Amino acid sequence: MDNALSLAIEHYVSPEAAMAYDALSTILAPDPTDIVRGGKWGIKILAKDGDEISRFSMGIVKDYLGRKIMVREFTKVSRENARWVVNELGKQYLEEIGEKYVKRRGMDFDEVVNSLKRIRRWLTNKNAFKEVIRRDWDVEKLEEVLNDASSVKHGGREIISKINQELARGQIKSGALYEAEVVSHLKRNGWTIREVEKRVITSIDKNTEIDIIAEKGSETVLIECKRNAHKISEEQLAKYAEYAINKGIRKIEVYYAGGIENIRDYYYYTQYLPKEIKSRFGVDVEVRYLASEFD
Repeated sequence: MDNALSLAIEHYVSPEAAMAYDALSTILAPDPTDIVRGGKWGIKILAKDGDEISRFSMGIVKDYLGRKIMVREFTKVSRENARWVVNELGKQYLEEIGEKYVKRRGMDFDEVVNSLKRIRRWLTNKNAFKEVIRRDWDVEKLEEVLNDASSVKHGGREIISKINQELARGQIKSGALYEAEVVSHLKRNGWTIREVEKRVITSIDKNTEIDIIAEKGSETVLIECKRNAHKISEEQLAKYAEYAINKGIRKIEVYYAGGIENIRDYYYYTQYLPKEIKSRFGVDVEVRYLASEFD
């Protein structure tokens, strides 16, 4: 009788009303824990346009008397965005997005996909793009970071190209993406990014790359980005320092995301190396920690 009433509500009122009734009747059932225990994450059809499904709903679904009942709805799914996911990524990604972003994070499916659509403009390599979902990254944060990096007039395209290459190769940790994170961090703290990925010539090395050149007011700094602090070297800092002196720049900053595991490491990279460069070149060096959200 309960099932028949739910079917009648869906037919004569609306799928949404039937879904609400299903949830209510489940709660009021004699043994609701048993019914919920049988539920599983899934997709329920809400409406059809002819033979084509026009609306879905994601949530906890239970098979009840031969019919799927939405016990708890997490989000609705538009046909346009469902179709885009299938075409761009594959049908299995509907479920993967549902599990990782809707179920686990409580996000709206369409909002996630809209962020993915914008990210797709920058991650043009399909394998690189798929890595975003495989690695369960925060798509809204990634969109922000990629937008900030790509908007840098001098070198923005190069950093986006490197991110594509590194992710497409399945590189465990993208150095270029960490550089983009530092760019975003600086921009949101009042810095203007003048240039990234700048190729320069020094007496130490004829082909040196400055990761970021940033300005705030009258201050200009050269910035090096390292995911692992152990990659910070005196030789590289010397290259930065020589270029800084030639350009009248008095400060270098180094951002790192990890790698310092003891007091000795911390002292060496944050105290000893900066003092060495200061004594040799007269340029200030500050080593800063900035965690990466895309490891």
